[in-house]
Parts: sequence; C-alpha cells; structure tokens
Amino acid sequence: MQLSKGPCVKIEKRIAEKIRKILINMNLFDDTRKIISENDYIIIPILRWPSEEELDIIKNIAEVEIIDMELPSHKKRFKNLIEVLDGRLPPYLLTLLPRSYDIIGDIGVIEDLDTELLPYKGIIGKALMELHSNLKTVLLKIGKVNGKYRIPKYEVIAGEEKYNTIHTEYGVKLKIDLQKAYYSPRLATEHNRVASQVKDGEIVVDMFSGIGSFALHIAKRVFAKVYAIDINPNAVNLIKENIKINKIKGEIIPLCGDVRDFSDILKRRADRVIMNLPGEAIEYINLALSFIKEKGGIIHFYAFSKDIEDTKTNLISRLNVKKYDIIHIKRVREVSPKEWQIVIDLSVMPF
Repeated sequence: MQLSKGPCVKIEKRIAEKIRKILINMNLFDDTRKIISENDYIIIPILRWPSEEELDIIKNIAEVEIIDMELPSHKKRFKNLIEVLDGRLPPYLLTLLPRSYDIIGDIGVIEDLDTELLPYKGIIGKALMELHSNLKTVLLKIGKVNGKYRIPKYEVIAGEEKYNTIHTEYGVKLKIDLQKAYYSPRLATEHNRVASQVKDGEIVVDMFSGIGSFALHIAKRVFAKVYAIDINPNAVNLIKENIKINKIKGEIIPLCGDVRDFSDILKRRADRVIMNLPGEAIEYINLALSFIKEKGGIIHFYAFSKDIEDTKTNLISRLNVKKYDIIHIKRVREVSPKEWQIVIDLSVMPF
C-alpha cells in the first residue's frame, strides 16, 4: 500500500461528514488520499495547512485538530490511454495512440497501431491493462483477415497468452475463442436490435452465424426457432457451448457447413433471414430469398459500403421478388476511413 504524508483534519465521527463537505467547499479536501477511521475519530486529508480564517470557520462548527499524518493514497483513475502514457512516451506519439479498442471479457484487443508506435506496443499493452484492471491479456491484430474462416491473427503484447474468454452482451453470455472463430463486440447493439423485433413462433435462418450471437439474443428473448449456420466447425462448436451456458426460451439448431448445402431443407421455411457476411452477402441474396416463406418475411442484409445509396441500389437490382420494402437502413460501424458496415432491413414477398 502506498502512503502519502500531509496535513489532515482529525474530527469526531458524529460531525465528520459535515466537516468534509465544508472542506470541499473551501477547496481544502485532498481526494488523492483516503479518509480513515481511528477509534472515535475520522482523519480527513487536506491539501494544505488551513489559514487562520479557514481554521476559525471550521472550529466554529466543531473542535478539530490539524495533524500531519501518512494516509493511503488513492490509485489514480485514468480516463484514457493518453493520460496513462503521458510521460512514458515521447509527447508527439501520444497523438497517434488508438482512440478505440475492444474489451472482450478479460481480453483487450487493439485493432491497429501506427508504425511509429510499434516499438512501444508492450508499453501500450500494459497501459491498457492499467486502464482496465480486469484485463488478463492484450492482443494486437496483425495482418489481413484471410483464409476460409476469415479469422484474424493476433499477437500478445501484454499479459498472459490467452485467446478464450466469456463475454456478456445485454445479458447473453458468449464463450469466445479468438483463435478459432471471428467475433466483434461492436455488433452487440445490432444483435440486440434485431432480436427485439423477433416474435414468438418465428422461424429465423442465420446464414453466417459465427459463434451464434444473433441466435442467442433471439432465443433468450422469445420462443422462436433459429437455424444457426456456419462453415467453421469451431464456430459451430462454440454455438453449442453457448446454448449450454445461457437460459434460452427458444430453440437453436446449429448447422455446420456451407449455407448453400441447406438450400433444400430450408426452402420457404423462414419468417426472417439474417445475412451478416458484409463482404460477400450480396452474392447470397437469391439464396436468402429462397428461404423466405411464400407469405413474405424480413431480411437483415449487411454490407461494407462507402456510399449507402449505391449499396442500396445494387441490392435492389438483385431482388427477384413480387414486392419489397426498405424498412430500415443505417450505418452500424466504421471499418476504415470513409467505409462503413451498414445494415438494410427489407420486407420481401418472393415469387
């Protein structure tokens, strides 16, 4: 425990809170040191020895004793990485620090570091752990996302080598392994938004389910059936584990394989289809339409976009349906300068 010596006010417990408020109003209270109890007295730290006038004001309320005493220091609360690293990095580098990062359970993830910061990545990782005391690991995403399952690669820059954790979104527990399946906490609000629209009795096809985030949000809320499909067997195994650790009302049916392999068994079965594969979803729009019931349904379509109107126009040009209606469109998250992940919700009635 770190101790710090300085002037203090010693006061009887019965009047201590009133004196503390007065000291705050007089700009005397020292919030960098802790208030302690000593028998029938409270010891309140102050910033300096009070003037005679200030002491008279205090003593008009109660008898106090001004003493010099060591008290435990409060751990400084930092607001951001710049505050933590001020004095530890060259000043010009502070402006290059990432303004955003992800906290996934007890893992911190930094998406990108300026090349000038790379020699200091270990210091930055430790600073993030200081800023968020629950973190056990800090990872830096390295290289481009590629491969069949599109799983990012990470480098441990602080803490233990750890990639799996339990993360919570709106009360939904998610078991995550960042080495085995893709996950982004930046879609939590979107998971919740879509789930809030699903009604009891609906059948939902989640075409690119990942670890099952959309499916779990839905099944936790309502008595719906969700077909959660993913080509990555590790992701599907995580869906199964996540079903076990959540109390769900609905039914989740995990399916492993290319979504096109399920075209026959899911044809005209769905009230709602989720297409969260923003880089490629447009190529699957006809398949999604084949899943929608003859009476019509809802499609949640995700894409990367630099121009929302262009993306909407491209989507509409691909729709081979009796009728459609765009019911919602918005930016979900920024993925690079001037490029966003967007969502377009549309109601459709197939031929």
